[in-house]
Amino acid sequence: MPFSGIFKRSQLQQKCILGAVCFVESSTDSNTEIPMIQIHAPILDGADVACEIWLSHTALSSDKPLGHGHHGAIQYRYSDEFLFGVLSLPESALPQARAVTAPLQQTTESAYRQIFALMDALDYPHAYRFWNYMADINGISHELERYRQFNVGRKDAFLACGREASDQLPAACALGLADGPLTIAFLLGRKAPIAIENPRQVSAYEYPEAYGPRTPNFSRATLLRAEQDDLLFISGTASIVGHQSLHASDVVAQTKETLANLDAVIAEANRTLGEQTFDLQHIFFKVYIRHATDLSLVRNEIQRHIGGTIKAVFVQADICRRELLLEIEATAWHLSERL
Repeated sequence: MPFSGIFKRSQLQQKCILGAVCFVESSTDSNTEIPMIQIHAPILDGADVACEIWLSHTALSSDKPLGHGHHGAIQYRYSDEFLFGVLSLPESALPQARAVTAPLQQTTESAYRQIFALMDALDYPHAYRFWNYMADINGISHELERYRQFNVGRKDAFLACGREASDQLPAACALGLADGPLTIAFLLGRKAPIAIENPRQVSAYEYPEAYGPRTPNFSRATLLRAEQDDLLFISGTASIVGHQSLHASDVVAQTKETLANLDAVIAEANRTLGEQTFDLQHIFFKVYIRHATDLSLVRNEIQRHIGGTIKAVFVQADICRRELLLEIEATAWHLSERL
């Protein structure tokens, strides 16, 4: 929905919004208790602004308002079941003792330590989903690619805060923008999710050392069996088989491989549930494309593979590996009533 639409909703509707991830061309003053991140990235399918809004179903039928507050740099809103939070930190070096460490690495570790402290303080022990956005993700400084700097900082925070268990790692994406601070949104909860891996891929947290001094810390998806529905949070997914990128310079082939990986993750989630709950036809996508000129090729291949209406927003962004031309993240609900 358009960014302005959030504030045009009725008070009843606004009281159910946990938070939002918005893609906007320019900054907008969002003076509100609703936590949201504004990602300044071109939207490729004609819209000026697109927002993914996260709602609390229980708030609709309850007189109890959603709680909200701040913790360090974090703004958050929460129900009894879920907490949605956002933070945006400029990259800055810590004191001289760690001056040799890349500012992005330090800032990432600080951000995640704040998130884990909030989880402990408010008793939301489980992380379901992270959205990470940073400038110049493929750039190199301090003799290391910036995405790998981010991975070091994230992993160090996980280790320091005792949250390294592989069967509890959240779903996540990490995308590159032209500029701006490190910006993170996240969804937490009180019920333990099930981490889902892709049998076609090596788990990201088991990548070999060739991909950096610290492995990426996420699962391919997280499956949540909530009280009224099942939810599947699928991480950013690309043209990777095993741990290797495939089909360099061929965006159509990369799109096909990415969709095959999405199929595999969904099949694994259904196998875990023991029933055919999710499919590509009933999933909401965010499609990140490195080159705007590839939009029609990517969209046509998705349309050919899925058929029917594509529930997606297409955004121009850089992908975590230089050779990758697109990445798709997705969210699926198995509900009696759609959000």
